[in-house]
Amino acid sequence: MQIYSGADVIECEINGRPLYLPLLREDGESLLLDCGTRHHAAKDVPAYLSRTGVESNDLTWLIMTHPDGDHCGGSAEIKRQYPATRLACGEADKEMIESPDYLFTFRYDAYRKNHGIYFDPKTAQAIKDCSTASQAVTFGFVGGEMMRLGSSRILEIWHLPGHSHGHLGVYDRKHRTLFYGDAIQGAGYRSVHGKWSLCPTYLYVDAYLQTIRIIENSEAKMIIGCHWPVLRGKEAIRQFCAESRNFVTHAEHLVSDYLRDHSSGVTLRELCDKLSAQLGEWPQEVCLELANAISGHVNRGVETGRFEVDRSASPYVYRTVRR
Repeated sequence: MQIYSGADVIECEINGRPLYLPLLREDGESLLLDCGTRHHAAKDVPAYLSRTGVESNDLTWLIMTHPDGDHCGGSAEIKRQYPATRLACGEADKEMIESPDYLFTFRYDAYRKNHGIYFDPKTAQAIKDCSTASQAVTFGFVGGEMMRLGSSRILEIWHLPGHSHGHLGVYDRKHRTLFYGDAIQGAGYRSVHGKWSLCPTYLYVDAYLQTIRIIENSEAKMIIGCHWPVLRGKEAIRQFCAESRNFVTHAEHLVSDYLRDHSSGVTLRELCDKLSAQLGEWPQEVCLELANAISGHVNRGVETGRFEVDRSASPYVYRTVRR
């Protein structure tokens, strides 16, 4: 689907949710922003590139916004089909993006040992199947870089952390358009049919809030994410940023209130179970996905001295610090 001349999104689907992979083209050069899973990289992406006349040597760049299987899982497949492509990602995310095994352990299985939260074997295997094999990434960006696509198109690399430490965005200066990946997430993810399907999955609260401010105060007139509708105009952008911030504020208050009211201590699982319905309308069976955001809030509370954590046994138990 063309957004404007020289900018398309490849429309895909992941677990019943839309997945949009931006493709920027100029003077025979092309940049793919995220590559989807190995399935998308093997079928959807080549089919679209072929239809739009992008040949093997024309795919100059693959930039992966962050380490999730639906954004970087197909990198080895892209490199196999388009060997001249230069691969890049956020420097802070490079190790996870290069290694599917490390990605699964550090990101998807992060709550098993200390919190007893983990995916069932079938879901875990599906996550692992998103990736093909380890794939080296040549360039690690930290934000602030500028690159030229074709003879005159200037693209800025933005550091937009919160969902991951190294999350990137790409800003097309000429068209004042930001391609932001999953950097901000509103009130959650909707399915291809418009129903709520998943909660926001940010991890690092203060970084996420800062990213919201960066986007909100930027000169962008259009922002394009990987799972949300294209937003045109400053008012639409402000509203989505406000929706993203309001979710964080609501989650912070709910977590604080629940810990205050349960002085004997609570686990991360209990917080996910009890707060899910108050935070959104996604199916209850995905409530444990809240472990990402809620762990961010409790860790923030521990770091600022409002909460304490008992690590003497698993699962960890959190309490409000008594003054």
